[in-house]
Amino acid sequence: MSDTTGTLERENELVRIAAALEAAADGSGRVVIIEGPAGIGKTRLTQETRALAKVRGFGRIQATGDELESAMPWSVVRQLVERSISRYGGEARARLMAGPSGAALTALGEAPSEAAGGDAALARTLHALWWVAADLASFRPLLITVDDAQWADLASLRFLVYLTRRIADLPITLVVATRPPQERSGPLAELSAGRDAERILPRPLSAGAVAALSIRGGIEPAAEVAAAVHAATGGNPFLAGLLVDELEIRGARLDEPSAAGIVTGLGPSAIFRALLARLPTDAIALASSAAVLGSHSEPRVAGWVAELDDVRLAAAMDALVAGHVLSTEEDQLVFVHPVVREAVLGQLRPGERSSLHAKAARTLREAGAPVARVAAHLALAPTGTLPDAATLLRAAGAELLADGDAASAVEHLTRALAETPRDHDLRADLGYALLRAGKPGRARQLLREAAVAASNPRDNAQRHTAAASATSLLDGPKAAIAELRTILDAWPDLGNDPARLVLEARLAAMCSLLPDESLQLAQRLLGFAELPGRTPEERTLLALLAQRERYCKRPAQDVAVLAARALGSGAFLEDVADGADGMVGWVVAVMALVATDAIVPAAAEIAGARARVRQGGSPMEFAMVSMLAAWLGWRTGDVGAVAGEADAVIAALADEEPGTQAAAVRATATHFGILAALEQGDRSAAVGMLAAFDELHAEHTQLIPATRLNDPRAILALASDEPARAYEFAMALGDAVLAADLDTPTVPWRSTAALAALRLGEDGQARALATEHLHMARLWGTGTDVGAALRVLARIGVQRRVELLEESIVVLENSPARLELARALVDLGEALRVARRRKDAHDPLRRGAELAAVCGSRVLRQRALDGLASLGDRPRKMMFSGHESLTASERRVAQLAVDGRSNRDIAQELFVTPKTVENQLGRAYIKLGITGRRQLSDALG
Repeated sequence: MSDTTGTLERENELVRIAAALEAAADGSGRVVIIEGPAGIGKTRLTQETRALAKVRGFGRIQATGDELESAMPWSVVRQLVERSISRYGGEARARLMAGPSGAALTALGEAPSEAAGGDAALARTLHALWWVAADLASFRPLLITVDDAQWADLASLRFLVYLTRRIADLPITLVVATRPPQERSGPLAELSAGRDAERILPRPLSAGAVAALSIRGGIEPAAEVAAAVHAATGGNPFLAGLLVDELEIRGARLDEPSAAGIVTGLGPSAIFRALLARLPTDAIALASSAAVLGSHSEPRVAGWVAELDDVRLAAAMDALVAGHVLSTEEDQLVFVHPVVREAVLGQLRPGERSSLHAKAARTLREAGAPVARVAAHLALAPTGTLPDAATLLRAAGAELLADGDAASAVEHLTRALAETPRDHDLRADLGYALLRAGKPGRARQLLREAAVAASNPRDNAQRHTAAASATSLLDGPKAAIAELRTILDAWPDLGNDPARLVLEARLAAMCSLLPDESLQLAQRLLGFAELPGRTPEERTLLALLAQRERYCKRPAQDVAVLAARALGSGAFLEDVADGADGMVGWVVAVMALVATDAIVPAAAEIAGARARVRQGGSPMEFAMVSMLAAWLGWRTGDVGAVAGEADAVIAALADEEPGTQAAAVRATATHFGILAALEQGDRSAAVGMLAAFDELHAEHTQLIPATRLNDPRAILALASDEPARAYEFAMALGDAVLAADLDTPTVPWRSTAALAALRLGEDGQARALATEHLHMARLWGTGTDVGAALRVLARIGVQRRVELLEESIVVLENSPARLELARALVDLGEALRVARRRKDAHDPLRRGAELAAVCGSRVLRQRALDGLASLGDRPRKMMFSGHESLTASERRVAQLAVDGRSNRDIAQELFVTPKTVENQLGRAYIKLGITGRRQLSDALG
């Protein structure tokens, strides 16, 4: 085919692409989607983009989707990553392989295990791959091109979507060329419709451009011929060029108007039939074999499938290259265009294609090809092609499921079942895959059948729990709960045998989400109070029991014992790392531990989780751990840490989908972030955080963590002198927790409502609420909650104020709650001053001011200083400059820099981009009045 297509009528597209490259060169990543039908010129634009990037000094990595490889996980990513990494050596390679980049390549190279699957594992791999891109772009700006993305595998498409959400701060231009998506949902549709992408839709060529395309040997075509070519091809540049080539082959003179008559009988199908008809028999056989093998194949393998010896293979290759069917690139046979491959496949009868796939499977198996590649052909070949076909298809299906492509896994496992229809273990695997693929009806049927036929009780239980999950999707959680109870009622009474606990753990997890199941759940969970916590199921049940006991007016020390046993000194975290249901159970157990004032073991769990996440976690896992750290910081009174952790959560989740899990984690971080901001006197920041959450998660207001935002809403309203609104928010929270049977003094809605009622002049209501809160706190028994409740009651009861505050201080002295202690001290000092005991007031005010400063509460410290000033002391007003003016995020980044971390290391640890770290350090330098890292340590003091 002539190469005169060039960039005819593509000047505007190239200008837009060049602008995207310039932006990336300046550090602002861009995404370009080139979308259009086959032959419209997407590949040519991609090639021109690479040429433009080369001139600008970009690094360039590329990949092409292949229809046959669409069921091979990470095939496109492997093309991108493995070639690019292989170019580097020495220090550069060591840098790339350190941290997440090395973890990503390891993950791609490892065979999946059953435990390795799931969304959490996929999220970790996606984040690690993002770091590969970030690291490659750290040497020079980077262009990533993916052609024929409509045939890319699902895992790779998910990575491209992940990258587009986090590309803004990277010097990367991502160009994806694709045919229009066939489905309205999924990663390819998301790429196509992405609001931040530059979407280029190449238009068909005009009649004038087709005329220019038709020039051969300097001879311009007759106007009638050019018009006929344009009409026949619709301005499609590839088809137009192919048609003109066919006219030349037939000896037609393009400058003769009469040649237009030939064009009318030459549609695309006729052209391809003519093209293939001119080929020798061996060339047709080789083209057919190559087409079945994919868009590119090894000549040797294609020759084996076509049953050609070396001499005949060489001749056939020459004929295909001369006929513009194939080209040879890097020892591969590559079709000149996907349309040509599709035409070759279109000439094959179904039986012929199936037979060729069988030959390909046998050939690749003998050659030791990867299982996924062999299975891709087995899926399209007749049964009985290989004696171990079922085993190979099952292994490939497991890999697909582990990498998140449940739909392709279903296809492979269905095909495997055709080989061995009585294999009930295989039926179970297919049921699990169907459940992941969103087909619960068929999944439930297979899982129930497989459960009945299970060879051991544990498999029976696991299949029944999966079937119940399908029932939940089909008929609702109530039906699933009833199903599990029926199974358990019929289960042999062997005590807490491991298989039974599989069912009990799933039943408890389902019931924990439904408020009206809470009472029955609590009673059932009590039967597991003595479990030793040796297995994941035992730990899950103990964690859920600890959670329930928080709301059942049980002493905190009993809950702490349960939570500690559930956590198993890090064992629960091992379950999560090995691919258990997720971190939610672990989070619940740690939250229970923090609520009981068991700070040391809780901090150890959080530290262990941080270390794991740092080695290869996902943004969501990082956010969960930081959320717990914020809760821990609030209980202990470290305002700066709370602010830093809350900021870290919000930053890590900035590009995550705003789903239920993200909403719950962000709500909790927002909760404590608002409280920290108010302690620091930054009311505008508190308002901004709340508004940001409300805007992003308007659909998640009924989530328990979202309803608990009414507590900081109420406190913010009090700080804004709106006691009526504060009372409304606090009581709304009370109604919500009471309705859900989730009332606990660690959610202090009564205290907040009491302070609001006091401001409204409702002293009796305020006293009743505060008294009830103190009663609940005493039942719970932690120093933090009892001391805080005493302090609030003291603010309402004038007669016993000093006595109650002194009792509060005694209790809080023996608790980890430093900020609550500082509040009680300042309140006592003010109460003594009002009671004209000025000498006695001095010491608690001074100590309260010192402790407030340690905790990082500017507001409380200023209150204490004002109180001391009224006693005649003249302490200096707080002027926040230097290190005190840093935000929590700036302080955290600066401290990590002082500790010797590079910008890249800091970004990896905090799950942000290197540019974000650079910007935060820059702002810190300005506020500290320094010019670089060497001065940071002294400036931070």
